[in-house]
Amino acid sequence: MNKIKLVIVGADSEGTSLYYCFRDNPKVEITGIVDLELDSNVFSREIENEVAILKSIEQLSDYQEINLIVNTVRNPSISEKINEIKNSNTLVIESSSLELLVNLADCKEKAEAELFSLLNSAQDAIIIVDRHGFVKFINKTFEKYLGLRAKEFLNHNIFEKYPGSPFDHCAKCGQQIVGQRYSFGDDTKEFSYTVTPINVRESLTGVIGVFRLSPDIFRLMEELQRSTSIIEGLYDRLGQINGLDELNISDVMAIDKMERIMLRHALTRFGYSVEGKKKAAKALNISLATLYNKLKKYQIS
Repeated sequence: MNKIKLVIVGADSEGTSLYYCFRDNPKVEITGIVDLELDSNVFSREIENEVAILKSIEQLSDYQEINLIVNTVRNPSISEKINEIKNSNTLVIESSSLELLVNLADCKEKAEAELFSLLNSAQDAIIIVDRHGFVKFINKTFEKYLGLRAKEFLNHNIFEKYPGSPFDHCAKCGQQIVGQRYSFGDDTKEFSYTVTPINVRESLTGVIGVFRLSPDIFRLMEELQRSTSIIEGLYDRLGQINGLDELNISDVMAIDKMERIMLRHALTRFGYSVEGKKKAAKALNISLATLYNKLKKYQIS
């Protein structure tokens, strides 16, 4: 990565602030500071071992590879001298213009901080990837759901890690995708999701996905449907074997029969203990008292 070579003109309070602002930026190399009052400036003497201190504008002619000159001296004659001496490829920014850029950068940083705080406080898992599939942000809920840290996922390519994921399809079609079932390689946790393209000036720049953990009741109902299908198959087989088909059993299951199956299935999964019954009631979305009443009704112990 090529660094921006920078010279600061002026070593007063503005020049000093700029020096400390850019000093630790890995993208910037401070080539020199022009101090027109060198003898009286303690700051210049303190940092002269870190950066070249120039005592006149004319010395800028020795630095032809400079990319940027920031002029903090509000003197028209100084500005004229800089423009006369500088290389044609060197950009000059007056401190007033730089202040605007700094203010804009501060506003951008503040907006990003507020956005990420909002995303991290969301109860849904949120993931943002760029248009190539590299993960740029995951929130705290996503870390919690998948049991990993952000650094284990950031900058990894989700297209390669999870081929055929909703992110992949969204990036290819450029349309929002809504679905009910997706797991990140962990079949014990399934999510409903909304994945939306991020467009800037009609150009895809990334994809944002919002994932919500599917409640246990959904999986319980799916298991119940599978169990019901098995039971119906058994009825058919019994009818064929024992002549029960003559009884003309309806394909529609009675509600009380369905409730008994659901209750027994929930208790088989969570157990018949008090704690198991509490979990079963929660999974069935009923109160514990209602569960006990139904167990009494259907004589399930």
